[in-house]
Amino acid sequence: MNDSLIIDDDRVVVLHYQLNNGFGEIIDSSSGDLPLVYMHNTRALLPTLERELTGRRAGEGVDVTIFPEDAYGYVDDALVQSFSRESLADIDDLTVGMRVRARDKEGESQLTTVREITDDGVVLDANHPLAGQVLHFTIAIVAVREPTDAERERGYATTANPEN
Repeated sequence: MNDSLIIDDDRVVVLHYQLNNGFGEIIDSSSGDLPLVYMHNTRALLPTLERELTGRRAGEGVDVTIFPEDAYGYVDDALVQSFSRESLADIDDLTVGMRVRARDKEGESQLTTVREITDDGVVLDANHPLAGQVLHFTIAIVAVREPTDAERERGYATTANPEN
């Protein structure tokens, strides 16, 4: 891998990260796991995060704070709706926090989170799970490389080291 390459369009980036919310709670992390591998500026990451990574090199550390308006937006109460238990009867072991696909009033399928279960119904929330949250990323850039021909054709990267 070429450590002199900067992060730029279509370059493959390998990084470790920790994501905390505005209260300092860890939401996600690659610590103790494989690094995240993605192709830059292909909409794999939040645009604000990609902007902050552009021009960086392997070996650099980056701290980025992203506010809701530049991440997943604010919670929209109109996206929280009640459904009858019967409408979700085909889902086994329905539990609060479970992610389920549901159809909205227009018949569009969307991923929702079960917020509440009562005897009569289920409250589903179609907001992104991170909507309304301040996101703080701590990033260690491991490597930056050119994509392989196959990755360029697919439009995404899947491995840190294409020779493996």
